[in-house]
This record gives sequence, C-alpha cells and structure tokens, in this order.
Amino acid sequence: MKKRTFGLIAVVVITAVVILVSRAIAWGSCSWYGYQTDREVRYAAFVGCMVKVQEHWIPRVELRVVQ
Repeated sequence: MKKRTFGLIAVVVITAVVILVSRAIAWGSCSWYGYQTDREVRYAAFVGCMVKVQEHWIPRVELRVVQ
C-alpha cells in the first residue's frame, strides 16, 4: 500500500512540475515576443499571449485576422 501511495504522489508532483515549467516557457515566449516587436503584451492564464491593438487586447494567435 505504501508503494502505491508513493507512486501516486510522485506522479502528481511530476505532473505539477511539468505544468509549471510549460507555463513559465509560455510566459517567457510571450514576453520575448513583446520585446522583439515593441508591442504591449500580457500573458493570460487560459488564453495565452495577448497583444494590445489600439485599445483592445487580442490573442496573439488571432492577430493576423485583425490586421
């Protein structure tokens, strides 16, 4: 029983670490995009990278549709 509990805890911890690392990479790439393009950007948790166009915030993946 103890081995099963330890395994479950290990899987949960590894999953949490992977999620945190992927979020950190996404935030960093959003920040880098803003630095390269000299645009105002912010990272939204469930949307991704947002770019300010005029007075509206638009997801970066939909930026081509607006331009």
